[in-house]
Amino acid sequence: MDSELLRTFQAICDKGTTLAAAEVLGISQSAVSRRLTQIETELGLAMFVRERGRLIPTPENRALRAQILTVLAQNERLATMARELGSGNSAMVTLRVAVPASLTMTIIPQVMRDFTAISDRVQVEIHTGTYDTIERMLLDDRAEIGFLRMPTQRLGLASTPLFAVDTVCVMPADHPMAAREAISIRDLSNEPLILLGKMRQPRHEIDLLFMSLGLRPKIRIEAHSVMSACALAAHGLGITLVNGLMARDYAHLPIAIRPLTEPLRHHFAFAMPENIPPSETARRFIEVAERRFAQILTV
Repeated sequence: MDSELLRTFQAICDKGTTLAAAEVLGISQSAVSRRLTQIETELGLAMFVRERGRLIPTPENRALRAQILTVLAQNERLATMARELGSGNSAMVTLRVAVPASLTMTIIPQVMRDFTAISDRVQVEIHTGTYDTIERMLLDDRAEIGFLRMPTQRLGLASTPLFAVDTVCVMPADHPMAAREAISIRDLSNEPLILLGKMRQPRHEIDLLFMSLGLRPKIRIEAHSVMSACALAAHGLGITLVNGLMARDYAHLPIAIRPLTEPLRHHFAFAMPENIPPSETARRFIEVAERRFAQILTV
């Protein structure tokens, strides 16, 4: 029995007449009468008897009323839950998002502020790790969406492209080259460098750039996050090459950020397991993040 019939039953029980029930429900008296007939037909029972213009509940009505009202409450709760899930704002949902730690200083907090403003009932778990770790978390169902550099290293992931940014040079604020508008790979040939770990794709691309010019980088330190690389540069330990978006998170440090003249682009996306469609909540999170990233990149 659908919820309309159950609500009609409740209104008749509460008001005692089809006319009063019709006023409560916002429908015609004849519509209430038709619904009452349908209720009694479906149940195979007389639920009311007429007495001096009023509808009096039968013993069968009283026996079933509590159960009927329980079913109505359950139906309405189910409808509410479905609406909340469909809107992307349900307390039933825990959204698990995996991102590099380097994004958690200011960028992800900004995205979270925007997201919770429209999805305040959703609980969010933020996991951090390397891109390799994030890929494994997605494939192991430990995260629903993950922020990754493209292309991914593993099969089984679908992605929503976000943006592309260039590589930048990050150096101590008082470094002589901070006075330049841009830095080339040749400028770095004799500089102590802080590079990301050799197993990472960006590092491989940087190594190829040096090799293409017949140069060999002077590596002082290998770091494993943009955050640590920028912090080391801020302490005068060398120059690092990182993607321009994440470098912005550390502009408050005593560093200078300059573009690299050679083109070295980083393409980013939100990824998810290709065999599991994203929830409405995940789609909403991605939309919010896309808007926030667009704002950040235009500043």
